Amino acid sequence: MKTKYALPMVLAGSVVLSGCWLDDDDDPATTSVRVLHASSDAPAVNVRVNGDVVVPGADYKQAAVLTPGAGLADIAVDGLLPGGATATVISADGVSLRADTNYDVIAVGKVGDETIEPLILTDDGARDDANSARLRVAHLSPDAQTAAGGPVDVYVTASGDPLPAEATFSFSFKESVGPLELPASDDYQIRVTPAGSSTVVYDSGQIGLPAGSDLLVGAVDNTGANGDASPISLVVLNGSEVAEIFDAGQDAGVRVVHASSDAPNVDVFVGETGPAALSDIPFGSVSPFAFLDGYAALPAGDTRVRVAAAGTGLGGGQVVIDETLPLANGQGYSVLAVGQLANIEALVAEDTVRSIATQASLRIVHASTAAGNVDIYLVPGTQNGIGNSAPALSDVPFKAVTDYLPIAEGTYNVYIAPTGTGTPAITAEGVELDAGGVYTVVARDADPANADPALQALGLILFDDFVGQPQ
Repeated sequence: MKTKYALPMVLAGSVVLSGCWLDDDDDPATTSVRVLHASSDAPAVNVRVNGDVVVPGADYKQAAVLTPGAGLADIAVDGLLPGGATATVISADGVSLRADTNYDVIAVGKVGDETIEPLILTDDGARDDANSARLRVAHLSPDAQTAAGGPVDVYVTASGDPLPAEATFSFSFKESVGPLELPASDDYQIRVTPAGSSTVVYDSGQIGLPAGSDLLVGAVDNTGANGDASPISLVVLNGSEVAEIFDAGQDAGVRVVHASSDAPNVDVFVGETGPAALSDIPFGSVSPFAFLDGYAALPAGDTRVRVAAAGTGLGGGQVVIDETLPLANGQGYSVLAVGQLANIEALVAEDTVRSIATQASLRIVHASTAAGNVDIYLVPGTQNGIGNSAPALSDVPFKAVTDYLPIAEGTYNVYIAPTGTGTPAITAEGVELDAGGVYTVVARDADPANADPALQALGLILFDDFVGQPQ
């Protein structure tokens, strides 16, 4: 089956700002500066022009368009660190900005190996045909450079055509090509191979390039679910709008978390017929795998997912969850079975698998019906008990899913207490959080009859980087 996209697509995130910082004239000449965060392990950033923050909190694959006055500008990028601190990761002083030129300032490289730097592209906007699809293409992926052992070949063809003998172009990390003007069509396909190889490492599937479009296409590190499908995804910039195209075969990632304490072991069925996709999942478990990016790969689109008591099948009258999930290519999902059996339901959380070098990313899910609203405390591992600490999160209700919280690397004690009591109902001490790690904590009910003593009291289900991937 062909996967077809039209551009622009769903926004990966965008900010639109305009301003003038370089000239005090009543009618200054201005230019256009587009800023793109393309450093896959960097935190969200503030962008400063001449010392003023003009783009606050831009995350990976987000873009902003600025219209400063022409002249010289100092441009800096500050990473946002846990606790509200910042660190300057890019500083470009005395950048000359012309009124007749458009600029793309792109953060490339990685924070973890200290290779992050600005890549500045210029464009005069000239085109021969107003109805063509105009595009420039930039190689922004250090992961692809490493995986290919050098440059890559890029093939832009009609959808479904055989791979040609000659690539449309070749380039290496931090290089760009174009502008290219192509006839507008909804029947293109982009494929990438290591230079000189016919092995396709990225395949866009069928995409459209609209008439009159003026696009910047960037190959960036793939940070989506099922990331082994390809080292890259494509980001397509149209002004400040950013669309992302994952490899057509990447699929969505789905895992199931059994957090209903009085429900039996369960089987999970995908689609309308067929055997169980996941079988005999006990309370407190994550399937198919608890480690980061340990998903079952499912095609994008509306997908029916049913949960039944293990061994009873779809016709046994024990289907307890029946949901249709709108799955997106490259997106990971954790589907939690929550609540007591009489009121069991699916709680669907969208996951991230992106490692951020400057922080541990911690997400907390409240799946305990018995605990009520709770306060969540995260205190240093050297501290015994809550003491006078303020909660990191207050009055958290059942079924709440937090954002991924930026936490400084270290050892912590986690206490979960009914709101306002300061008396822990759930305690986990000596929890180690590493910079670059992605962690999920699920507060669960107790199962007093469970054969596993660890499940006989209120507790936690831990997954993602809490669980090591088998070697």
